[in-house]
Amino acid sequence: MASLTVSAAEKKRFELQQRLKEKQGTNPALSTEEITALTTERLEQLKTEEQRIKEKDKTWDPKAKVFKAAVGDDTTNNAPIKVCKTVNMETEGSLNPAEKAKLAAMVGNAHAQSMKAYSNQEGVTATITDAESNAQTTLVFSSCCDCKYVLEAYTAKIFIQNCENIEITLAPSSKVLTETVEVHRCISTNLSINSRIGTLQIDQSSDCSATFDSVENFGNPSMIRKGREFGKDGRIVWAGCENLNITIGKDKVLCDFETERKADLTVNEERTQFKVSYDSLNVLRSEKVVRLRNGFPSTKREDDEHERREEAALQGLAERMGVTLNRKEDKIGKKCKPTNLARAGVARSSRNAAMRAEIKEASS
Repeated sequence: MASLTVSAAEKKRFELQQRLKEKQGTNPALSTEEITALTTERLEQLKTEEQRIKEKDKTWDPKAKVFKAAVGDDTTNNAPIKVCKTVNMETEGSLNPAEKAKLAAMVGNAHAQSMKAYSNQEGVTATITDAESNAQTTLVFSSCCDCKYVLEAYTAKIFIQNCENIEITLAPSSKVLTETVEVHRCISTNLSINSRIGTLQIDQSSDCSATFDSVENFGNPSMIRKGREFGKDGRIVWAGCENLNITIGKDKVLCDFETERKADLTVNEERTQFKVSYDSLNVLRSEKVVRLRNGFPSTKREDDEHERREEAALQGLAERMGVTLNRKEDKIGKKCKPTNLARAGVARSSRNAAMRAEIKEASS
């Protein structure tokens, strides 16, 4: 790099800084030659940093929101590439740069450290072992057809999208650390779940199925909270699905958007969500998701049950404290004016009471 000319202003500013440090006893006094050398070195550092930022801006694609690959970079489909500071992507099958960017954004939002993507595969039967996946890896199955996969290793999370006629089996030896599986826009995709999954989300899919080998693998079977036991706390959230079959142990439920629309005309295929879970009677049900006042997703049955428990607890506290609670306005009936017959009855009772009082007074 060419030598830089030190301006008088820069030299003066550096001298003032050194005088201040000298007064504070943090730095010995420097000569004029030393000040000039240090100032020149600092200006060269600033020049290098500015040049690096300019070169980086040249590779930025504002439309795709990704950095373009530099000339000579290895961008083959099977090569691990650095997507961002925390996500490493490794792919099996063909995957174009646009799809890579989309998958990277999806996995980045899930705060994953690495990703293993199976993309555009056809007629493949594979077993995923510890060599392909670990506790920091997010598995992604994208645009696969007529494939069978068996997971026998640890993984952070599973994404399945745009697949057709595939089978994915979670072996008993496998473990999904977040207990979350997401399925999006798939056809005839079958999940066989033999390890614990707490949340399964299926959107815009048709003729799919999810089979849990036992109730114990549907969420935490023995969660205790606030002194009460909550069993079977898993949930399946779906939206816009057709002919979705859910099997948990011996319990089965069929989820179909067209059937739900016949019962409720307000539902929307893309926005309305439904939740499959067990109720207080251990019955597997599919119910419409509603948003509470604080935005929390729930169902009407769960909201009513929550309010009933809260009122019972409040009533019990009031009885122990000797306090009488007023009834809610929505539970108080409408006040009615007395009819003529009621007025006549009140007048008759008043006259009878007066007559009884007079007779009692005369007899005394």
